[in-house]
Amino acid sequence: MHGIRTSNKKYLAKKKRRKEKLATSERMAEEMDPLLFIQDDGKREKWRVAEIRQGSTRRIFECLSLQTNASTTVDLARNHPLFDQVVIGDRVSIEHEKIDGIIVRDNLLARFRGDQNRFSLHSRLLQPIAANLDAVVIVASAKDPAFQPGFIDRYMVLTEQSGISPIICITKSDLAPISDPILAWYEKQLGIPVVRTSAVSKEGIENLTEAIQGKTVAFVGKSGVGKSSLINLLLGGDVIRTSHVSEKWGQGRHTTSASKLHAWAADSYIVDTPGIRSLDFLEMPPDELRLYFPEFQEFAPACHYSDCLHRHEPDCSVKEAVKNGAIHDFRYRTYIRVLEEAI
Repeated sequence: MHGIRTSNKKYLAKKKRRKEKLATSERMAEEMDPLLFIQDDGKREKWRVAEIRQGSTRRIFECLSLQTNASTTVDLARNHPLFDQVVIGDRVSIEHEKIDGIIVRDNLLARFRGDQNRFSLHSRLLQPIAANLDAVVIVASAKDPAFQPGFIDRYMVLTEQSGISPIICITKSDLAPISDPILAWYEKQLGIPVVRTSAVSKEGIENLTEAIQGKTVAFVGKSGVGKSSLINLLLGGDVIRTSHVSEKWGQGRHTTSASKLHAWAADSYIVDTPGIRSLDFLEMPPDELRLYFPEFQEFAPACHYSDCLHRHEPDCSVKEAVKNGAIHDFRYRTYIRVLEEAI
């Protein structure tokens, strides 16, 4: 009887979460400008944006045909309504050598970043990373820089928010064995693939290839974790510039300055993204964050308060689940750190 009740709770929590995400997607669709975002009518040729370069008065877009994989270059002047709307991975239509519409996106991976300018020292800008992704490969290194599962957790919040499946990739496995129990939790409890790789020994490259073949994926991670070296292996050449980790600071330098999409096999695309050193959630609504830790959803309906943030509230079933080991305490600590940023 207990097993049936638990199963029903899981189903109801999953159903509620799916409904909330659907409502969010519908709200985003309503906010889209119909003059900029168009439905795919199946008649026009579609192009995928692979690279965006900034000129003095215009932006230049390298695009790949979804039908033939042929490439073309178009540009938009600064006063064009699509000038700052198009992102890497967008499917677009082109007329008269200009992008004339963005086909409604399946998803958008984006983050907020700080920006210092003459108007505000605390300005927050939404930074799109890529659109229309099948998966996000979260890259973390076993060593140099040290393994940091907290950063993986933060990227997983972004993938959950965007509705995109994550894949965890551990690089530099030849330098140090990683047996952190959080990796087993990701695999067994959350069902997230974990691939251990090495650009030196070629360990795990075949497994990673199988995981991303036939998909459009973005590689994300901190600077210096070996993301560019890994992508070069998959692309079959020194396509992307790489750098070494600073011995003094233990951090890598940014070698990728802007996201770029690479075609590497049939219907297979890799988006290389700039490495980052911090990922905060100052703009995340606190009551929304709890939805992006999927293991909470089985227990949250039993909390005393329906709007429980699982922080200081009494009779919190999520906190109780952490105490008895049903929720990994490291994941809960990450949640609290992110929540305190958002509050």
